[in-house]
Amino acid sequence: MSRSRDDRRVRLEDGLRLSRRGVLKGALAVAGAAAGSRLAGRGFEGEAFAATETSHFVHIFMNGGLNALFAGCANQFLTNGTFGVTSSNVKNVGGGVYTDLSTFGTFSPFALAHWGAVGIRHGNALHTTPQNLNSGGEHAILKDGSNCYLNELAHAMGGDSAFKAVYFGDRPPAYQDQPTYQGVPLQRVSDLGDAIKALGAGTPDPNAPDRTLAAASLAAAQAASQRQIKQNPGQLSPLTDAYDTAEAGLRKPPPKPVTFGEISTAYGLGGKTAVNSYAAMLAGAEVMIRAAGTNVVNITDFGLASWDFHQTSGGASLNGTYSREKMLGTSGFGANRIAPIKTFIDRMLNLPDRNVVVCISGELVRLPTGDHGDGTVAAMFGKYVKQTVSHGIDANARFNAATPGVKPFWAAAAAALKVPGQPFGANPHAIIL
Repeated sequence: MSRSRDDRRVRLEDGLRLSRRGVLKGALAVAGAAAGSRLAGRGFEGEAFAATETSHFVHIFMNGGLNALFAGCANQFLTNGTFGVTSSNVKNVGGGVYTDLSTFGTFSPFALAHWGAVGIRHGNALHTTPQNLNSGGEHAILKDGSNCYLNELAHAMGGDSAFKAVYFGDRPPAYQDQPTYQGVPLQRVSDLGDAIKALGAGTPDPNAPDRTLAAASLAAAQAASQRQIKQNPGQLSPLTDAYDTAEAGLRKPPPKPVTFGEISTAYGLGGKTAVNSYAAMLAGAEVMIRAAGTNVVNITDFGLASWDFHQTSGGASLNGTYSREKMLGTSGFGANRIAPIKTFIDRMLNLPDRNVVVCISGELVRLPTGDHGDGTVAAMFGKYVKQTVSHGIDANARFNAATPGVKPFWAAAAAALKVPGQPFGANPHAIIL
């Protein structure tokens, strides 16, 4: 990469994210130069991964809505054939969990045995869009007042990762940059090659600069910029976060090698490093967990309300059919989404010395008409998650009035992650082994 390109200043794009490759690119511009230094190749000496199991939360969000038939409640639609559900296209997972046979039903036996379907009655049947930033299902699930549950969870999980919370997608969660919480920013990853190099996780380069010296240089550069930063605290706060994160990352010993070739082969990326496909986002989640020890990863599908299927035929909703086709990448819906999710779950869910919890959710469930429900059912997978349904929906895709809201969902996630204490209150969902 040329010097002029490396030295390009970070700029705001669309008022939503930093730089042409996002915040992580800006944060690691200097760290990338130090990747593969003479320190590379060392293990996690003295680090959190050395002796204890570390936890990681991956939130896969289907903006526009996730039909409950996929999330674990397909049996509710069998009697009336709602959404085209029949005994031949549904899988009885066990523990009261039923799902679509050709999509979620193809997950590994370990994942199916550790699947908790968690009902979330958030009470908002709207979409979160650029025109509706302070409302809608996505806002309800992710925003905790002026803060963000993603950052809050990452902070509660602790650890010493320089990248505790990151996101993948063509926009920030809830369509707006989330504020730093207790020193934990939520940063975007947009290029896997840059991420691997910048984290020092690739093949060592004997000619690369010393990481410690690069960290000192970055600290000096930040100190020299204090006047401008103090004069523009709002606009430059993401850049300040980037400085801090990059310096912290450089001062940590590099992780065990994670080569792009390995990741590209596993997820079928064809050698492309840009995070512009669904498979690349799941591959990126693995990179950040293995190379950076990231606590929380948020993945949002591309497009505006891209799972919003209202179509009907003969009065019957086609939401189930269209959703299935999109997951499988058929009927003109482009890339297969289930395949990379399955790959990620197969590789990460029962990883030694790691407790990876994967949650697949959406803004809202679908009613038999295909319209919006007032909550969602999240499919949660993890080695300490029990196979069960907690507060699911009825045959009309409606939630009982006693169904817990959003904060209890995050309490359940924290419990599955073995987070100390109860950062989101008591967990009312009996899904933990």
